[in-house]
Amino acid sequence: MTHQHSSKIGPAQNELIDLWYTRCGAATASALAIQKNWLQAEFSQGGTVLHSLRESNDQDILNSHYHHKLTGLFREGGNIPPIWAKAQGQDTAVIGITWLDEYQGILTLADSGIRQVKDLEGKRLGLPLHKNLIDFQRGAAQHGFVTAFGLAGFDPKEAIFVDVEIPPGERRGQADWTRSFEVDALLEGKVDAIFLRFARGYRTSQDPRFHEVININTLPDPLLRVGNGTPRPVTVDRPFLEKHPDLVVRYLAVLLRTAAWAEQHPKESAELLVPENGGFSLEDVWASHGRDVHRSFLPKLSPEYIKGLEAQKNFLRDWGYLHADFEFSDWIVTEPLAEAIKLVAREPALVEFPAALAA
Repeated sequence: MTHQHSSKIGPAQNELIDLWYTRCGAATASALAIQKNWLQAEFSQGGTVLHSLRESNDQDILNSHYHHKLTGLFREGGNIPPIWAKAQGQDTAVIGITWLDEYQGILTLADSGIRQVKDLEGKRLGLPLHKNLIDFQRGAAQHGFVTAFGLAGFDPKEAIFVDVEIPPGERRGQADWTRSFEVDALLEGKVDAIFLRFARGYRTSQDPRFHEVININTLPDPLLRVGNGTPRPVTVDRPFLEKHPDLVVRYLAVLLRTAAWAEQHPKESAELLVPENGGFSLEDVWASHGRDVHRSFLPKLSPEYIKGLEAQKNFLRDWGYLHADFEFSDWIVTEPLAEAIKLVAREPALVEFPAALAA
């Protein structure tokens, strides 16, 4: 796939504009585009300077991954931080959404006698407790338990949640990705059940010491699969969008091209999701996200995707994660994606992909 068809519309050459990007993990269109160098190539044509948030030494800039205060920042990834930032009053806009299902499992000890969701009633459910700006891992785990309780017909407000404190900056098991503070709490008998996600959760579920009570990712109703990683919004601060709509369109166009490429390259795109620091295999990625993961990177603003994101906002509001509620429909801005789709559709290199882009 070539990237020589980009619009040259932009700022004057002497008006360098700083762009920042940040994403969660590898499973985003942005991450694929970065690894293939397509995002960097798009914004190396003059007038813009592209920065990776991760490369900054400024803690406040790094924290923009959560609070979204940095102007010119494009964020793609887990939905809890951007929802939290919006509720904090940050003037951001959702300009695209992808739907990437991932493993979400509730695990117990194999010999605990807890076999089904209904057996969780009255049991101690472990919730990680971080000292982050927004504890998205805790929100993800609690949402998983609340979903399970709803399926069993229990009142989730009566669930017994037990804090599993995670020391700041600490991470267990660099060589063994199944290790975590939650797993240790379960093995030590401090809790009766834990929630794990992504490939680490899948790998842990295969360990004979544990029993998988439920894999939420297998539920047929997409709204029941909503969690921090599903769906994944693409956000930017609204003042930047209003001042530089052409740059926002170009960023989205890169994601559209990347999604189209991924659809045509199932194995290579899945291989790019294998973390660089090892521990997971291609089979783990497929087991966690499904064999159709290569079809999961197309940004849309479809009613279904929007409904899923709003369901997560409502969950976070109802369970006390948000400073305040906000008008959800005002957060969605459709024009940039519509323009990006038109831009990409005009490019000869993508004449074979118009159906995918318009879906």
